Amino acid sequence: MTETVKIQALTETVSHLQPPADWTRKAGVVLTALGALCGGLSWWFSSTISDMKEGARRHLEEESKTKMEVAEREVLRARQETAKALADAATANERAGKLEVKAAALRDQAARAEYMIRAAEAQSEEAKKEAARAGEGTAKALAETAATKERASKLEGEATALRERAVRAETELIRVKDRIKRRVIAGEQRARLLRNLKPLPKEPISLVALLGDEEAISLARQIADILKEAGWNNARVAQAIFSGKVRGFEIRFRDRANIPKFAIGVAEAFDSIGIVPTLVIERSVPEGALEIVVGMKPDFE
Repeated sequence: MTETVKIQALTETVSHLQPPADWTRKAGVVLTALGALCGGLSWWFSSTISDMKEGARRHLEEESKTKMEVAEREVLRARQETAKALADAATANERAGKLEVKAAALRDQAARAEYMIRAAEAQSEEAKKEAARAGEGTAKALAETAATKERASKLEGEATALRERAVRAETELIRVKDRIKRRVIAGEQRARLLRNLKPLPKEPISLVALLGDEEAISLARQIADILKEAGWNNARVAQAIFSGKVRGFEIRFRDRANIPKFAIGVAEAFDSIGIVPTLVIERSVPEGALEIVVGMKPDFE
């Protein structure tokens, strides 16, 4: 009877211990499944991020390649423009060199003429002295003196003409040097123009330079950059051929009776830095807009 009771108690104890063992086994299965799920998700995220990085890298490479091609074209165009400008400057410098040589030769001729004048004057004085000392041959001495004076007067006239030619040559040299010097808006002049343009209404302004005139195109591009800084974001330079000679700086508008309100402000802004615009009526300019025309550099600048 006692053995039977012990066996029954042991059986009940084992039956009570079996459920926790089942739970442990089930928990292990769940944890294993969760681990597999986390591993799968980790692999999927890693693969997705890798694909995104590869796509971004390819896009960046294509964009960089496009920008490099555009930059190379801009550099090539800039080199071509620079080469042309250097060729023009070389031609002008060659002409300036020839004028300098010519002016130097004329100055030398003038100096020689002045020396001859002084020599003739010295001879005249000597002839006067001889006439005073000699009682005989006075008439001959006076005649020689008169001839010497006449020759001196003639030489002086030639020297004056040579000096005038030298002055004209030097003036032409200065004009040529000034002509090849480009108009530049920089430093305080640029800052003042920008300061005066910024408060003005940003009404339409078109900018045109004389076709083929590199100096005018250069100035127009400087003005376009300043207009962009002042708020005219669409400012760009066009080139055109005009029916008549266009010199200096023009501001054009459609109708004298309806001058755009901001036109006077723009004109005064340029006038404040020494660029005095010529106001021109042009029917092709749109109503309410301005057209700035940059022509050839005037000879007097």
